[in-house]
Amino acid sequence: MKKVILIAFYFNQVNEIASKRLRALAKYLPEFGWEPIVIVPDLGFVPTENADLNCRIITTDYEDMFSKYLNKIKPSKSNVESKDLDKSNSNNLSQDKLKDSSSVSNPLVSKAISMAGEVFAYPDGMKYWYEPAFKAASEIIENEEIEGIISSSWPITAHKIAKSLSDKYDIPWIADLRDLWNLNPYVSHTAIRNHFEKNLELKIFENVDALTTTTDLAKETLATLHPNTKIVSILSGYDEDDFKFLNDYSNQINNSNEDNSSFKAHDKLNFIYAGSLYSGKRDPTLLFKAIRQLEDEGKLDSSKITIDFYGDSGNISEIASEFNLLDIVNIGGRISHDEVLKKQLNSDILLLISWNNEKEKIFIPGKIYEYFALQRPVLSIGYKEGSLKDLIEKTNVGYHVSDLESTKKSLLKFYNEFIENGFIQFKGGEAIKDYSMVEMAHNFANLLDDIQK
Repeated sequence: MKKVILIAFYFNQVNEIASKRLRALAKYLPEFGWEPIVIVPDLGFVPTENADLNCRIITTDYEDMFSKYLNKIKPSKSNVESKDLDKSNSNNLSQDKLKDSSSVSNPLVSKAISMAGEVFAYPDGMKYWYEPAFKAASEIIENEEIEGIISSSWPITAHKIAKSLSDKYDIPWIADLRDLWNLNPYVSHTAIRNHFEKNLELKIFENVDALTTTTDLAKETLATLHPNTKIVSILSGYDEDDFKFLNDYSNQINNSNEDNSSFKAHDKLNFIYAGSLYSGKRDPTLLFKAIRQLEDEGKLDSSKITIDFYGDSGNISEIASEFNLLDIVNIGGRISHDEVLKKQLNSDILLLISWNNEKEKIFIPGKIYEYFALQRPVLSIGYKEGSLKDLIEKTNVGYHVSDLESTKKSLLKFYNEFIENGFIQFKGGEAIKDYSMVEMAHNFANLLDDIQK
């Protein structure tokens, strides 16, 4: 079996969406002839789930940039506290710590913090992981036959490590951009920083064997900066193993169906949304407004509908009250992910709410793959076009809407089917099988085979 080194900062953070792609890659690559050796930083914890992965995991020393500078200023008590803080919460990236000035009232201090982030967190706050990771990977390469390297960002430091390894040992290299770098619509820097960032991206990827990203539109965007580089879109997916615990529960709720298909009849048409609303950027107003207008037009009865929200409820109560629909809303608060999955499995329609902004069009939220695994119809509310809409239409798992009329039309189709049959049939079928994590790993294995020198 051929061996590949995977440089993965996000790996041990099991429940983070950034880790899911990389953990699945390490788990399933051996099925396609590649043995992964994963290089990860020591963030102070090792998840028990690592024992289930079919790969070697090499943990290196790690010091976060924020901690490093803080330790120089306060080498005694703060040294211990900052390390504990960093290891207990690996998502508090040092770049964000330096740049987040929301709690600073003095605008001059806020500006100074922002400028410090631009200067010191370059290319990112994990830059001091470079040396220990490069050293650990080099020792492996010098003692074993390694035929490929995969690095994945964020952070960019992962690609710097991989480039140095590829250049030194002449090993084929794939750089995976889960999110784009300079062309990411949500990342902005000063003009000076942008200049250096763009030059750095061009330099780091000048000899890369292949770039990968997660949507076709992201691939097209990336090609504008790297027109002569092999770029492949490899979508993520769902891991069936993550949902096996639901089998018994699914059998219980489905045993009343003659064909044992994956739906359950309800007295009311049930919608469910679980997750953050990001301070109103994810806005369900269209759904409430559509229900209100359809009822006023005599086309539906809102008393036959329920909408459940779990997690960040935001201003849901205010929106529901505005349309006189508060009585159909249930705000359940925060519950465990396993409980969320059970409730979603027992629902009629899974809501997927994304920001109705053009910036969203190149992205596919990871939640849609979870919905594929649950095999429930989807009502997606977001930007009028883009990767998410294309995927939903291609797989026929539901509807993607962006304006009032399309929302009313889709909602009425769901409602009428429910009134007639007592349930909503999932129509995704065979189409969703192309979006499993196994298929994702297979695509990476094929690409590794293609780029062998």
